[in-house]
Amino acid sequence: MPVARPTFSESWYKVADLHLRPATTVQIHRQQFRGQTWYVAQDASSNAFYRLNAAGYGFIGLLDGRRTVAEAWQICNEMQGDDAPTQSEVIRLLGQLYASNMLHGELPGDTESLFRRYTQRVQRELRGMFSNLLFIRIPLFDPDHFLNRWVGIFGLIFSWPGAIVIGVILFAGLFQLAGLEEELVDRSSGVLSRENIPWLYVCFVATKLLHEFGHGFCCKRFGVLNGAGGEVHEMGIMLLVFTPIPYVDASSSWVFRSKWQRAMVASGGMIVEFAVAGLAAVVWANTSESTLTHTLAYNVMFVAGVSTLMFNGNPLLRYDGYYILSDLLEIPNLAQRSRDYLYFLIKRYVWGARNVISPVVRGERLWLFVYAIASTIYRTMISIFILLFVADKLFFVGAILAVVAFVTWVVMPIGKLIRYLANNAELSRVRSRAIYSTTGTAIALFVIISLVPFPDHLRTDGIVEPQRLAVIHVATDGFVRTAAESGQRVDPKNGSLIEADSAELRAKLAMLEQDRERVETRRRWAVRDSDVPSAQVFTEQRDAFDEQIARKRTEFANLTIKAPFDGTWIAPDIERSQSAYFRRGQPVGTVADLEGFIIRATADQFKAALLMTEASSTVEIRVRTRPDIEVPGLVTELLPAGQEQLPSAALGLAAGGNVEIEASDPSGQKSVEAFFEIRITPDSFDRLFAGQRVVVRHTLTPKPLAYQWWRAIAQLFQQRFKI
Repeated sequence: MPVARPTFSESWYKVADLHLRPATTVQIHRQQFRGQTWYVAQDASSNAFYRLNAAGYGFIGLLDGRRTVAEAWQICNEMQGDDAPTQSEVIRLLGQLYASNMLHGELPGDTESLFRRYTQRVQRELRGMFSNLLFIRIPLFDPDHFLNRWVGIFGLIFSWPGAIVIGVILFAGLFQLAGLEEELVDRSSGVLSRENIPWLYVCFVATKLLHEFGHGFCCKRFGVLNGAGGEVHEMGIMLLVFTPIPYVDASSSWVFRSKWQRAMVASGGMIVEFAVAGLAAVVWANTSESTLTHTLAYNVMFVAGVSTLMFNGNPLLRYDGYYILSDLLEIPNLAQRSRDYLYFLIKRYVWGARNVISPVVRGERLWLFVYAIASTIYRTMISIFILLFVADKLFFVGAILAVVAFVTWVVMPIGKLIRYLANNAELSRVRSRAIYSTTGTAIALFVIISLVPFPDHLRTDGIVEPQRLAVIHVATDGFVRTAAESGQRVDPKNGSLIEADSAELRAKLAMLEQDRERVETRRRWAVRDSDVPSAQVFTEQRDAFDEQIARKRTEFANLTIKAPFDGTWIAPDIERSQSAYFRRGQPVGTVADLEGFIIRATADQFKAALLMTEASSTVEIRVRTRPDIEVPGLVTELLPAGQEQLPSAALGLAAGGNVEIEASDPSGQKSVEAFFEIRITPDSFDRLFAGQRVVVRHTLTPKPLAYQWWRAIAQLFQQRFKI
């Protein structure tokens, strides 16, 4: 029966007679991970690190340049028994140390070729550093001397008194922002405006520079306290989506024995940023909106608050949050080991390989499995977002990066998988099973994705409106005498919405009536005198005055505004309009029938074509802010002609909708492109309110997932790039 850790290796003869020893620059630091003792090897010359378990440390300690590798391994077996490293593990350990330049010794050609795959691994990591959109580093200088000089002052930030001071600053900032939530949200819509981008970048670089010095001073402080570690010899520029920002290498904190100190170094930059954000909040709340200081303070808050939490604090990306989580869980190299664990599960339980070794130790399985899945999904989403962002700004560059991403994420992994299945020694006894299971899985996925129909849906955004709604406008200039209270029930027969008066209109009406009476008197005299021509002229003048008087009386009657139908009078500002002067055409309120609602949704041309040809008339309606509320509905009308005036500004991009609005439109309701309107009647009105934004889910004809994904990609390109 094969064992999980085969003792012997067919390549052992290539290393057995070597005389090796650790490099003189290598330092060993003891640490505890999950109750087990581990040893961190640090090369002071290259600042490289490698973690050894107790068995590996015992073996490396026996390499003194005089003993052969075989002699050292034999001693390990006598001293450690079953815990001693196997020959394969020794070869892998030597290869990784050799790739990190931590071993000295002359290597024959065949041994060097054995270790070459580990060297190639380092080269692949180097190439990957330049191909990774999120992580391109350019070292510039050594900040260690500067940090040594000032750590006595700035290092106090990472002490208990410093924590109290930062807490006070944060509390002061939050206190100043209390009650300004709406202004904060409204201001965010202009952060990425063309005028603000240069100032935002300046604030970003300045804040991140303080962030990186926070890491450096924190690492230096704990290095001084521990008497070991804390060197910071590299600072430079990292290209984040081709945008240069500062970075610092504080990896020497990995030798700290306390996981809390390592986590503190990883969070040191965020601690500084939170303090900066608190100070910026105080400045922003106490400066005028029109000043540059006010704008810069908001940008600093945005960078130090929002971006820090989304990126630096996110453990699914390899930034500060990742290292904090890794240290607190006591799982070094969390990302790589989580992927290795997924590979192990596939090799061991899908392909049936027996000679693969699990990369996990006690208590790590669940963490590694969950992290591998979650980080892969999140990083893929972030990478796609970055590609779209770059393509929005530079379409040609974005297209090239998309091709590179496809080759890197799809073509190369498939090629590596094929080579592994065909040649790797781990599958020597189960190669047929691995090939058949992998091929069968690929065929099954292809059939499921490309041929099997799945439920298909389409979503549109809409606004809830009363079925009957009338905006009330003033028909005649005048001063308000009385007005109905907002919120009360009204009808056309009883009472009025607004009663106004116009002294000017009264005077004009009285003057017209006097002129009419004078003309009528002259007409009578002409009739009495049988002056037919004059009587005819005066008759025409009298009729003209009658028309003017009728119009003025109609205008006068319009000073009293009545409801057009039974409903609720909605006029929030009407109480302040007493004795106010209203001009003709001015809106004063709305009459709405709140006992029944209709939903007005919008769809672009792409969606409208699907809705016209294959969508069901029944829909599902969910309130955007309350996704737990679901109401069925029925599509009653799809207006065929494209429109440009939105039913509500709430459907525009500025308010969180999905329709792009003309920048020059002050109302925020004129769309850039024509849209189609869908009118939907909900089955129930109990949980809907006028003005709510909803998401409408339309059911389409079932289709294979491949078709649905292709349609979504085509729609994305059509919307974003107008192609």
